[in-house]
Amino acid sequence: MLKKGIVSGMLLLGGFTMLAGCDSESKAPEVISSHEKGNASLLIERVGGTGPYVGHAEERFRVVASDEAFKSVRWSASSGTLTPDSDAVTWTLPGEVGQASLSVEVETESGKKAEGSFSFSVVAPQLTTNTVVDASPDKTGGTCELAFGDDGKGHLLYSNETHRSLWYATWDGTTWRKEQIDGPGFNTGGYITNAAMALDPRSGTPHVTYLRRFGSTTPSGEAQRIVYATRVNGVWSKEEISATSRLNVPALSIALNPAQGQQPTIVFTETVSTPATFVATRTAPGTWSIVRPVSSSTVLLSNPLFDAAGTLYLFDSATVLSAIRGSTVDIFRPGYIAFQYSQSISATFDANNHVLGLLSGGADGATKGLMDIAPGTPMSTSVMLTSITDFENDAADLAFDGSKPIAALRRGTTLELSSPDAQGLWTYSQWGSVQDGSRLSVAIRPTDGAPHVCYQLDGKVNFQ
Repeated sequence: MLKKGIVSGMLLLGGFTMLAGCDSESKAPEVISSHEKGNASLLIERVGGTGPYVGHAEERFRVVASDEAFKSVRWSASSGTLTPDSDAVTWTLPGEVGQASLSVEVETESGKKAEGSFSFSVVAPQLTTNTVVDASPDKTGGTCELAFGDDGKGHLLYSNETHRSLWYATWDGTTWRKEQIDGPGFNTGGYITNAAMALDPRSGTPHVTYLRRFGSTTPSGEAQRIVYATRVNGVWSKEEISATSRLNVPALSIALNPAQGQQPTIVFTETVSTPATFVATRTAPGTWSIVRPVSSSTVLLSNPLFDAAGTLYLFDSATVLSAIRGSTVDIFRPGYIAFQYSQSISATFDANNHVLGLLSGGADGATKGLMDIAPGTPMSTSVMLTSITDFENDAADLAFDGSKPIAALRRGTTLELSSPDAQGLWTYSQWGSVQDGSRLSVAIRPTDGAPHVCYQLDGKVNFQ
């Protein structure tokens, strides 16, 4: 008779009730779930390990049940070697970089059966030496944004929460080099929050926007300025987009207009009495035109997107999608999707210039899907398809690799990458651990088509 684990949570597999167990070690085990096929679900635990799954490393997993003892537990793997130990297994991962799967079949003393398969992304051992981008003792990576230039060089924007500063790093394929953009300084700078980056992929020039805060100056709120920064000849040039302090800016982002020579455009929401979303366009160095084309009582939910003709697309809390062409605003609102101010949407184009939007967060089991919108003229003639991505999604980011969408998903402390297979069904690959409550960013490296992710783990900004 095989041992049973201690109960911590419940799932159903047909008529068989499985539960995830609590681990007696100081670090809680990472719960990894399969994905539902019909009414079937199954959990295993990663015991003791964190971070990415590294080739040749040993990983230990366990399946746990309550109420009934196991009659048998059978483990198998697509590659690597296994050392079974009743309801647990030690898996020596394969040395080959790529996908590997671990499967388990269980039967209870009463004859009930269950099985599940779990996919993992195995990385090369040398990648782990560069996983932590910033090895300082500070807490980093609460905000991170990843992008690649056409030359394959990586660009990373990330926050330092310990000192409320903003940092930028570049990756040449082997080594990360980091530098500070802004932060508290002597007769300069301020506390930095709410940062975003847009990269000119041809030149590799980063364009950054963020809030520079100066602390509470009045009982009504904190003075803050919206700043634009770009790196030219190795030096960061910074300018405030207006001389007016802003109060309560919960969201801002930046995009480059290809129809205007990669002209920087910042979109932000200000909530003083009622929310309002603004578009700020850089008409010359140090000169910005700020207008409010979007209807009042809206909060920006997504990163803005420019198409080749210069149309600016964005998701907000009042409409599904707005298309801004100069001073003209055209909206698409199907009427059956409502967003919350606390939610966010990751947006990108596909190969057909459809706007894809992936909802991040929300209640478990909600239609937290991928919106695929073919913009029409007028926008009211747009066509939208929605796709459910997963039952649980605590944070998500979206990229398109030229043929299919790639979604990075945080489920508790588990990092997954998801993409559709030949049938269009989502496949899920375990990429390792991520910090609970954190955000992440996914980008495709154009030189080899490989997806990469930045995220926070153990208070450090990581890259994989």
